Amino acid sequence: MKNFQDGITNLDRAVLIPFQLPLRQNLDYVYTLDLDSAHLTVSFWYREEGDEDPGVLLSMRRLGLDSIYKSSDLSIRALLQDGSNPLLDISAGRGMSQTEMEHEPWEIMTGQPSSLNELQCRMFMDFVYQWRFFIDDHTIWQYPSSTLFRRLCIAFLRLAAWDFEISTDSKIAKLPLGAESFPGWDSPPTEVYWFHGSLVVLCEDLDTPLSISVAVSRARQLIGRLEGRGNKVNCILLSLVDIAFIQVLADKIQCSRIFPLLTRSSATECSAGFRVLSCFLTAPCVKRGENNLSAREVSSVAVPTEVLRMVLNTVTPYDIVSFAQASFLVEEWYYSSLPQLPNIAIYCLDVAIPCCGRRKISRGKEGVRCSRCYVWRHLECLDPSERPQEEWYICSKCRFSIEQAGARPRLMPGAIGRTNRRENRPDGCRVMVWKQEKVLQLRISAPAFMRPELRLKDHDLSSTQPNQTDYVVLFNRSWSGLAFGLDDVDSKAKA
Repeated sequence: MKNFQDGITNLDRAVLIPFQLPLRQNLDYVYTLDLDSAHLTVSFWYREEGDEDPGVLLSMRRLGLDSIYKSSDLSIRALLQDGSNPLLDISAGRGMSQTEMEHEPWEIMTGQPSSLNELQCRMFMDFVYQWRFFIDDHTIWQYPSSTLFRRLCIAFLRLAAWDFEISTDSKIAKLPLGAESFPGWDSPPTEVYWFHGSLVVLCEDLDTPLSISVAVSRARQLIGRLEGRGNKVNCILLSLVDIAFIQVLADKIQCSRIFPLLTRSSATECSAGFRVLSCFLTAPCVKRGENNLSAREVSSVAVPTEVLRMVLNTVTPYDIVSFAQASFLVEEWYYSSLPQLPNIAIYCLDVAIPCCGRRKISRGKEGVRCSRCYVWRHLECLDPSERPQEEWYICSKCRFSIEQAGARPRLMPGAIGRTNRRENRPDGCRVMVWKQEKVLQLRISAPAFMRPELRLKDHDLSSTQPNQTDYVVLFNRSWSGLAFGLDDVDSKAKA
């Protein structure tokens, strides 16, 4: 450290990274030396005495360089005693609270989840799992101006809008994600931008009515300079931890409740915020008025559905996403299918419809969403004692959670990684490929033939799962960290 301060250490061979390195599971310490502010930040794993929860918590201490004289000043005991904790200064969201302000409430109504929503929820959980070490270190993305904050936000938006490309080139995926892996996709350079017809406003937090009012004011400043967008504009307020939706009309503003987007269980359970976001961007959850642009779209050519399906299967992934945004008619067709996966059909919707995993079409009110977790359940699958008697329905799982922990606890640094060690992640998605049942599984390691250590137990790899990568998800031609493979149903090996 002294050599760094004095300029003795040569930085010519240093590797440039976009933001500071988080503490990963295979690391014991991460030292971040900030010469501009003259302090050293040490990240490490630490278990408090009497803590019976499996796993250890992310800890962080910061020392001024003028207080470090010898190596013992950097021992765990000295760091805990003398260092300040930068994690205590971070305000994490509370979520699921009703906004108390002058805006009218806006209840976002969503229908029965589709097969597309099932894959979206699974990809969200897989994405959080893959990048959990970055998400767990809140100091990297504390403010919307940070690079990681913006990249994570656009990633969640792309997953919720199915706005990405799926490639079959397995060489793109560099697995497993190591210390040299960083979220490398592009993101909008501003904190307010348009995305799929909605105005996105990045916020530091959504904890108070004041923070939401400030976000609304920023949105209105931009909307006021635009014309020809109809009589209303939908906005997405995004703080990573929480998400809210507003509708700006000529004479009033409607605001939804605040939904949790990132929770401590986001790697094992899809959050309510992402469920609402995916429906908001891919389903007609907001009724279209007669003055809406989609209602005024007129086409002189009637394109048969078969032709649209041929286009979907022929056009390159990067172009099909743009094509889907060129017309409201094409957009509805795009989201009613499984774009870029022409030969795959979802066999079971275990995440989107956990009661039975089946999508049922019937007349009348066939199901209900929990007003807390936004999980859909069929009325006929519910026990008679659990069927909603009032307008607001809360499932038994959420009622138990409220009784045990009360309101949703704050998202603490390191909580996602710790919860992931305690709770099992869901199995892969069961799909049908050319009338054969398969399991679409997240890949977290390289294929078996590229891992020589596996040959110590299985010389010819005859009894080892191939772990082949079949699909790679790209954000604007940059790898998202997501790669998937098709496994046999009867295979017991984990990818």
